[in-house]
Amino acid sequence: MNSMPNEMLGPAGPFGWDMTAFELAVFICVFRSPSSMLIDEIRAGVSRWFEGLIPREMMAETVGHMIGRGWLIKSGHRFRASIEGRDAARPLMNGIIRMLDQGTRLLDVALMMSLLQLTKGELDSAPGGH
Repeated sequence: MNSMPNEMLGPAGPFGWDMTAFELAVFICVFRSPSSMLIDEIRAGVSRWFEGLIPREMMAETVGHMIGRGWLIKSGHRFRASIEGRDAARPLMNGIIRMLDQGTRLLDVALMMSLLQLTKGELDSAPGGH
């Protein structure tokens, strides 16, 4: 039986990443916000993207996991993005762009990041997270 690379390397995958697509969406929602967010604000934003109401329990569990990983920072009842979260999200966002252009490199990363409402330098140089 042939093994897949991720099966051989465990849950973190080949590069040590284990942020899910849903967690990436949560992180980007929080990262884009000019101020820290309440969990229901995060839930509303991500629910719009996925075109369906995310259960509050699922969002709370996901945010809790992301705090544990150091990707989000809790301040009272509000959450903001961390440097560690930005570091985990950066290669995934670049990978999504490459996936969309099917590896042709015909899509400009800066243009795609702009379309995704992220400036080219945001994930690279945001001081201290958001």
